[in-house]
Parts: sequence; C-alpha cells; structure tokens
Amino acid sequence: MKKINLFMILYFMITLSCYSNTRYFLCGPDENGCFPDIYRYCACIPYDDLEANNPYCLDFDKLICTPLSQTKHCDSALIFKNQGECLATIFQSEPTPPCQITTHQSCVEHHTPICNKTGQPNSCH
Repeated sequence: MKKINLFMILYFMITLSCYSNTRYFLCGPDENGCFPDIYRYCACIPYDDLEANNPYCLDFDKLICTPLSQTKHCDSALIFKNQGECLATIFQSEPTPPCQITTHQSCVEHHTPICNKTGQPNSCH
C-alpha cells in the first residue's frame, strides 16, 4: 500500500510539473503596454526563470535582450534592471512600465505572436 501511495504522489508531482503553464512577458506595441483589445499587435516573450530579475543588456543593433552575465561588453546606457524593462524598451520604446507577465496559454488563446527568448521582433510568429 505504501508503494502505491508513493507512486501516486510521484506521478502527481511529475504530471503537475509537466503541465504547469510557463510564464511569458506580454509587451505592447507602444509605451502604453498591451491591453485586451490589441493582443494581436502585442508580443509574448519567454520569461527567463533564472535571469529575469537580473540586469539585462540591450543590443540596439540586433534588437535583442540578453542577460548581462552572458554579455561580453555592454554600454552602460544599454543596461536595464531586468528582462521586463529591457524588452519594454524594444517593444514599447521605453523601459517603464515593463512588459507585464502572462502565461503561454494566454498568449495562445489571444493569438498573440510569440517571439524567441531574446525578444528579437523578427522572430515573432
């Protein structure tokens, strides 16, 4: 009986982790951010669970955001407090308000384009 209970607990934990909804940043097309009426003009970018709250570097030429810890050189004017502010600068033209957090399911349900993890606008589909 104990083996069955242990199996059920492990099965539940594994299933729950597989079906958990990953977080995404939802960035708007201008400085006002994204709102329900304009979801299709917004962009969803994967939330980096390990680096999102650390400083990010904006490569202005490529329009990408990368963790500062993974960047060899970054001009101090292009360093942002976190991933959300860096992405907001690309999509919303200014770092505040930062892109809001949503779920992958929400992005799919609202037909919001999904971009790669760097936020490069040409990667959105």
